[in-house]
Amino acid sequence: MSPPPSPHPRISVVVTCFNYAHYVAGAIESALSQSYPNKEVVVVNDGSTDDSLRVIERYSPRITIIDQPNQGSVAAYNHGFAATSGDLVIFLDADDLLATGALADVAAAWRPGCAKVQYDLGIMDAKGDDLGRRFCNFDAGYDARRVRLSFLGTGTYRWPVTAGNAYARWFAAPLFPLRIDHGPDGTLNTVAPVYGEVVTIPRVLGWYRIHGANMWTSDGLDPSRLPYRIEHRRREIAFMRAHAARNGVALPADDVLDHELPFLNYRLIALKLGMEYEGRSGDSIGRLLRSARRSVVAERLPPKLAAAHVAWFHALAAAPARVVPTLIRLRFGRGAFLAPARRAATRWRDWRAALGGAW
Repeated sequence: MSPPPSPHPRISVVVTCFNYAHYVAGAIESALSQSYPNKEVVVVNDGSTDDSLRVIERYSPRITIIDQPNQGSVAAYNHGFAATSGDLVIFLDADDLLATGALADVAAAWRPGCAKVQYDLGIMDAKGDDLGRRFCNFDAGYDARRVRLSFLGTGTYRWPVTAGNAYARWFAAPLFPLRIDHGPDGTLNTVAPVYGEVVTIPRVLGWYRIHGANMWTSDGLDPSRLPYRIEHRRREIAFMRAHAARNGVALPADDVLDHELPFLNYRLIALKLGMEYEGRSGDSIGRLLRSARRSVVAERLPPKLAAAHVAWFHALAAAPARVVPTLIRLRFGRGAFLAPARRAATRWRDWRAALGGAW
């Protein structure tokens, strides 16, 4: 049972780092610079072999430092969480950032019975340039009631990756230490509605960086990861169903992944490329297309975004297998092509502003 939140909850930010010396200072500073006073920052160096630890140590004693032999992201989460004392905990990968004012907004949104506060993430490239994309493009109407209805009706809901979530300690503590092989955020996000409300802030409060070394969920340019991602997601769903059964939460028996646009996308790509993956025997192009169209309607996405999803699924379904890799590069790599144009447009706006808007 959740305790009533305090009016000024303590928020812990756990930064996990492995060989991100180039980025980790930005992540730490984005947490330390938050104006919200009741915070703590814990940084876990997971056996980095570059200069990460030296960079991290520059911020002592304003942060708690855990320097461990390389054990992977799950151990870094486990040890980082154990070192926190916050009512809310945010996990921040060392290549990501918190936006200005994020902690204050999260604290204001948290309320009794809230297991998790989530918010939009902006997507940036390796240089930190805005790629013009948002994850998950939440609308103002995506409130706790819609999350609950979606979860009870399908077994899932819309959630962002690691940096876009603040977990209530009362919810997360019984789950730690996590005993999984990868992706702690997926496990926590999937099971959160079993235990309490999920509150959404439809604004960008964090930044997720794409630089080619991310997992499939962020990049999409390496299809070889697909079978693992699908298998891993099915394990997360099984974990959630076990907790739901123990807590008397009734969920539909149909395939949860038939209601998740990202995994409908992954399955269709894998099917078109002739890849073996868990559940392939029950998949067909027509079935995945129908599920995608239903999911687009159920998500109540903005018209342009909904149309883009539908167009993508139909183009992918109709494309010959040899064309699919090109489609993948065009979709998931579009930020790299568009970033120079966005930088030029920004410089143009700045130049006009410097001239006092005379043009």
